[in-house]
Amino acid sequence: MKKNLSELIGIINKIAVICLLILAIINIISPLFIFHYSRDMNLMHYFEMHHAIRRFLGFIILLVSWKLYKRVSAAWSIVMVALSLRIFQFLIIQHEKIFNPLFLLEVFCYFLLLLSKNYYCRKMDKYSLKKGVRIFLVYAAFVFFNAVLAHLKERGMASFSVCIKETVDIIFDLNNLTPVIYTYNSVYHSFIFWFSWICILTGLIFLLTPYINKKTRMNGETEKARKIVKKYGQNWGSYLALEKDKSYFFSKSVEGMIAYGIIKDIVVVLGDPICAKEDFMTFLTEIIDYCKENAYSLIFINTTSMFLKQYEKLGLGCVKCGEEPRLYLPEYSIAGGKAAKVRLNINHATKAGITVKEYDPRKNRNLALENEIEEVSQEWFTMKKSGELVFSLGSIGFENPMDKRYFYALNTENKIEGFMVFVPFAGMNGYMADVTRRRLNATRGVMEKILYDAMMKFKEEGIEWGSLAVAPLSRLEKEPEVTAKLLNTIYEKMNSVYGFKALYQTKLKYNPTYWEPNYYVYYPPIFNPAMAYAIVRIQNPLGIKDYIRAFVHNSKKEK
Repeated sequence: MKKNLSELIGIINKIAVICLLILAIINIISPLFIFHYSRDMNLMHYFEMHHAIRRFLGFIILLVSWKLYKRVSAAWSIVMVALSLRIFQFLIIQHEKIFNPLFLLEVFCYFLLLLSKNYYCRKMDKYSLKKGVRIFLVYAAFVFFNAVLAHLKERGMASFSVCIKETVDIIFDLNNLTPVIYTYNSVYHSFIFWFSWICILTGLIFLLTPYINKKTRMNGETEKARKIVKKYGQNWGSYLALEKDKSYFFSKSVEGMIAYGIIKDIVVVLGDPICAKEDFMTFLTEIIDYCKENAYSLIFINTTSMFLKQYEKLGLGCVKCGEEPRLYLPEYSIAGGKAAKVRLNINHATKAGITVKEYDPRKNRNLALENEIEEVSQEWFTMKKSGELVFSLGSIGFENPMDKRYFYALNTENKIEGFMVFVPFAGMNGYMADVTRRRLNATRGVMEKILYDAMMKFKEEGIEWGSLAVAPLSRLEKEPEVTAKLLNTIYEKMNSVYGFKALYQTKLKYNPTYWEPNYYVYYPPIFNPAMAYAIVRIQNPLGIKDYIRAFVHNSKKEK
């Protein structure tokens, strides 16, 4: 019964939004069919401003309609206040036009929204609210300052309140034909008009920004997540759920969790939902219902092939986004031609006196060693073409290492040349190379030696699997989907920014046992630009502009 009622209210919401869209379109296009010609320039100016106002109102209605569709409570309040005033105006002032089709449409929309009041549950974002209020305060200060100038110019002939009213009236061009106190030229008059509407539109955009529910972790939540990850975390990125840049959603019906972030209206989840296989459908349904109730879109990044059928069964779309090389350690070796380059580099590093050691900060903290590792990390960042990636990449994490393993390489001068941080996956029966960094002038073969020595250590301990983490956008050339073809184009064209091909070749040279496909899984089941933006933005705090800057910089460099 509750579900049926929710669906009915959802339908009502869509009908109300369609009604508002009709009103918006009428306001935007109607001036195109109304032409006024007059030799009186003041009259022509009035009609131009009137048409501009209609268009501004149309765009405001479009903005509010979209936010209503996204269930933002502030949009509902704004529409209800506006419609209430409009209905009052018709009933009191223009009652002879009560059967006007547009008026009847507004009344119909008003009662639809009134019936579905509780449906609009998305609150305003407190930071955006502050920005919106500041913009309106700037405009209020401008109105005050302008009124002071007008009052002084008229030498007290017009009261200060009249001066304020006249300034505000310019927004709706109410005093254009019958100016009371203004002797401004048309340029300044136009400036006030356009400045006012820009302030209104900008302020509304901020006010209508939905609240981003980034939850603060409660005491014990990280440890609770850690236990679930160690128990069920089959995905290579499962352990990265414990990083500080993520929020948690724990299942209410089964033992399970997801680690997520929110970009605009999109919930971005790293990896698959972490739970028992038999509970997967129940938990996934719970996640989808939560997103529907809060008007969120949903995308899982870097999921494995394990649950593809379950995703598709619940109506989610998917596209391959890369492959993850895995090493089956009981049988893995670097003998043979395919790993010849790795073997050659390791031999070179060994002959140069490079030795690999493991550091365990849980047993005995060595701050000097940690500082040197951090120094290597900072030096490595100077080689990066774009900003530091987060979300799908872990941190060094000496302050709370939990289950991380640290391996570093020393040269003959006892100086660290590189290091790797490994995190567990596959129920603690595997380790993934997460953070891998080296010095600018590191000895050739340093990173290969660290990885190989670490994997052999894991092999001795009875660990079955080693993961090199996903090679983004790799091995997509044979995928038939349009989205996959687009991702493959990015792989080919944006290589100078991120180094997709070099990363893939680096992983390929280790001769992995097999390649595990990785996917983007999303709901609604249509991959759109907003989802693409969310994937980029959540992994790079500097956003798409950072990639564009790096692309332009490297293009100039190549020339």
